Amino acid sequence: MTRQFDLVIFGASGFTGRLVAEHVAKSRDKLRWAIAGRNRAKLEGLGFGVPVLVGDSHDRPSLDAIAKQTKVVCTTAGPYAKYGSDLLAACVDAGTHYCDLTGEVQWLRRMIDAHHERAQQTGARIVNSCGFDSIPSDLGTWALQQEFVARYGRPASSVLALFGETSGGLSGGTVASGLQTATEASNDREVRKLLGNPYALDPDPHGPRPRVPDESSIGWEPRLRMFTVPFIMAPYNTRIVRRGHAIAGFPWGQDFTYREVMSTPGSARGLAMAAGFAGGLAAIAFAMKRPKLRDMLAKRAPKPGEGPSEETRTKGHWKVRFIGEDQGDRMVYVAADRADPGYGSTAKMLGESALCLALDPLVSRAGLITPSVAMGSFLLDRLRRAGLTFATAA
Repeated sequence: MTRQFDLVIFGASGFTGRLVAEHVAKSRDKLRWAIAGRNRAKLEGLGFGVPVLVGDSHDRPSLDAIAKQTKVVCTTAGPYAKYGSDLLAACVDAGTHYCDLTGEVQWLRRMIDAHHERAQQTGARIVNSCGFDSIPSDLGTWALQQEFVARYGRPASSVLALFGETSGGLSGGTVASGLQTATEASNDREVRKLLGNPYALDPDPHGPRPRVPDESSIGWEPRLRMFTVPFIMAPYNTRIVRRGHAIAGFPWGQDFTYREVMSTPGSARGLAMAAGFAGGLAAIAFAMKRPKLRDMLAKRAPKPGEGPSEETRTKGHWKVRFIGEDQGDRMVYVAADRADPGYGSTAKMLGESALCLALDPLVSRAGLITPSVAMGSFLLDRLRRAGLTFATAA
């Protein structure tokens, strides 16, 4: 492409957008970039010293103008079901690569149905879920499989991801996305059915595939001697991993299964933690299905544009253990970072995804694709250089 910019960060004046812009500003890559959003004064006040583009999420001509000027658009302006559809469509039509942070199954399904084929025609790589949702899950599983094949000569037929030791804060943007999904599910039976389909994001959501229900209770993982509980983002992350496998042509076999849970230590304290997490998750799920309780949660939660302090972000951390198995062979793989998962680490993951799409010699297909399918080893190398861990366990 011959474009004025390599990268435009849309929503840069928001909480997460500013963190992503700060990460990109520190990059050693030679880059022509700009920031964009609807409020010029706010954007100029950020002090990045790069061009400012003005566009509104619901003003399609302004979004078309932005998309046509750049190789890549990186957007943090969510909830995407409210604010993301026109920008994604503009990038598809302009043949502009794109990355975001969505965790909204129902919105992404609509975007796949509306734009996947068109993006293949225009050459646009539309890469969703490039933050804590769902790079650890998607790229972590892909990386484990590369190591498994190298060691055993074949891929693992099953992978279980255990989200373990984690510390971080909560942002208003994340809350808003969760509330948006809950509201749509409450009002639309088809959305509820979609959210319950383990293969909701596959090219064929109703094709013959292994049965993999979402976890619903406290369990025990004997291989690592840990308790397990349902993980709040598993109903999204698992769909991304399964979509990536499907659009890559099922390289790990038609019967490959992927599951995701949260883990706690295999001790009395760990059991108490598991019970607390399970109870809290059940309470949130109960409240999200009831408009009055949902409104109460919205009033008490952080508002969009708010997020954890710098101290909280720098003290944060996360760790995911993956167990891959096939025919008695086993591998444990770890993805981790010493930063708040939703913001400090997400800024790295989204920022490096944007840089990867803009600058690296990718040969992947176009369309609505997952991070591992789009960027694979290029993104893995970038994230390792940015301080994240992706490695087999000792």
